[in-house]
Amino acid sequence: MADTAPHHVHVAIIGTGFGGIGAAIRLTQEGFDDFLLFERADEVGGTWQANTYPGAQCDIPSALYSFSFAPNPDWTRLYPLQEEIQAYIARCADDFGITSRIRFGHDVTHAGWDDLAQVWRLTAAGQEFTADVLVGATGPFSEPSVSAIDGLDDFAGEVFHSAQWDHSWSPEGKRVAVIGTGASAVQFVPQLQPKVKQLSLFQRTPTWIMPHPDRPVSQGVRTMFRRHPVTMRALRESCGLAQEMMVPGLVKRPGLLAPMAAVARLHLRRQVADPELRAKLTPRYAFGCKRPTFSNTFYPALAAANAEVITDGIVRVTPTGIETADGVLHEVDTIVLGTGFKLAGNEGFRRIHGADDRSLSATWEGGEMVAYMGTSVAGFPNFFQILGPNSVVYTSQVVTIEAQVDYLVDALKQMRDQGIRSIDVLPEAQERFVREVDEGLAHSVWNTGGCSSYYLSPSGRNYTFWPGFVVGFRRRMKHIRLADFTIRRIDGLRLVEPVAHEQELIG
Repeated sequence: MADTAPHHVHVAIIGTGFGGIGAAIRLTQEGFDDFLLFERADEVGGTWQANTYPGAQCDIPSALYSFSFAPNPDWTRLYPLQEEIQAYIARCADDFGITSRIRFGHDVTHAGWDDLAQVWRLTAAGQEFTADVLVGATGPFSEPSVSAIDGLDDFAGEVFHSAQWDHSWSPEGKRVAVIGTGASAVQFVPQLQPKVKQLSLFQRTPTWIMPHPDRPVSQGVRTMFRRHPVTMRALRESCGLAQEMMVPGLVKRPGLLAPMAAVARLHLRRQVADPELRAKLTPRYAFGCKRPTFSNTFYPALAAANAEVITDGIVRVTPTGIETADGVLHEVDTIVLGTGFKLAGNEGFRRIHGADDRSLSATWEGGEMVAYMGTSVAGFPNFFQILGPNSVVYTSQVVTIEAQVDYLVDALKQMRDQGIRSIDVLPEAQERFVREVDEGLAHSVWNTGGCSSYYLSPSGRNYTFWPGFVVGFRRRMKHIRLADFTIRRIDGLRLVEPVAHEQELIG
């Protein structure tokens, strides 16, 4: 008879972006070599595999946008492009022997915790797998958000999201509508405007845009980085320090960000002469409340003769165009959606089921995402979420990922050394962490800046950011605090009561 038993591994990792590949590399380095990675696509890259729209580029300096243990001296620009980032992730997977552990084309359609067997049961590509530990590294920007616009399905022309770019489509001579003004649109709009007949940008809220400091990295500088790695480490530390200097203004005193708002206003004034267009593009909320971005080409693209910015709300889409609240029908040939991503409503959260068979989506009903240390979720034993709620620091998210992987590795070591079968964070420990975070973010620009953003839940809770400096996050993530978990040992059940929690300020 054929062997139909599920394939078992110690650790199953979902996703092969920076989170999944970074976790896998560290597991290998720490001697945990019994793992598999599950990837629904046919290549690695995560966000940078999905987002291939024209002009796709990171808004974090390249010196910071790499693993600390795998510096890349070959970035060609100060701010790396999509192709280079994806190639870097793939190269790391190859160089560290991870690629052979990846199961491509394996979309995990279900992952459920079996409390009796104390394992995770996964279904992927029609196959069954089990794992002692599950790592969710699907990323926050993996599932496009398509607005529920009346009539969109009836549009006779082309429609696609920026994260599902149709590379067979040509913009030449087309009348193109762009819905949304987030970071992706700021990058691809300047790529489209010179080629299209007419570009109509439908804007609900303008974005704070700073002058872009990007520039090419010369071959001489790259050679220096390769020959003298200390220079690249110094640049990484300098860039990290520059990012951290924004934290006091973002978290505690938003007024400190006024100089940056002034620079952004001057940038707009210099690039847009028309006072009516400038008024449309001027944000009415505090700098930093929504994600600011960089561009030297977005404003000139919108100021061009073949471009228009429409601020009237969209009523419906007709077969030939978009009707707005002022009664005007804007006839277009193509609609490009720059409408962002599903965060709380991510499809992956509906597929992961905890000890009581409730999914993450049900646990986080209404978008109220909470976790302990941004990584563990009560009711989901042996589960570790990379870039989970309140884990984002205001710098490269590779820094966040590496800190969370420290937490994962320490958990695996303690479980191995102490004969622990499973750990499940106590609800009261999770609630305590959430209160601490909420108090730390109460006066932040994201909470008080007068905007509505994807950083906030429907109730207004900030479920995105860590309320302090990255050094504080790294320190807290270095070791897992098992006193905050229910523990089941290999030789039976042992409930660990929470001990007195010494106050530790986030910072």
